[in-house]
Amino acid sequence: MDDLPDDLPSVGSHQGNPPPTETGQEVRSPTGPPPDSTPASPAPALFQLVKNTADDWIQIRVHSARAQVSGPEADDLEEIGQYRSIEELRSALRDTPIDDRSIVFEDAETDKVLTDEDASADHPWIGKPRYERITFVAGEAELSDYVNGLDRPLA
Repeated sequence: MDDLPDDLPSVGSHQGNPPPTETGQEVRSPTGPPPDSTPASPAPALFQLVKNTADDWIQIRVHSARAQVSGPEADDLEEIGQYRSIEELRSALRDTPIDDRSIVFEDAETDKVLTDEDASADHPWIGKPRYERITFVAGEAELSDYVNGLDRPLA
């Protein structure tokens, strides 16, 4: 420690004013999550659940996770809700009449349309951002009309 200046004493304390004991402000730190809780995970997407009252179909529209989406503008479309987690989406689907319907998956990666006869809220493809629109259609004729009205080929 040869680099200390010669005029500094080696022993002693600060000779300035003592700090105030009461500042008049209360400082609190926020409480964190419980240590045994699961870590937060980012939302994979924004899921918008929409019902078409004229053609009797229900559709999940998938948007980017940070999107702010307003309700549908068409007169025959009614928004059921917007959900940022797959669990919330599945819960809303359980409260929506999708039984006895077919599912149409519009695959954004392959630009194809996939269908499945067994509609349920627990279908493993629901909640995958790959499928930008998932539509629940009521009957065979309606399913055929809906798929034929799309600009994508049926896989």
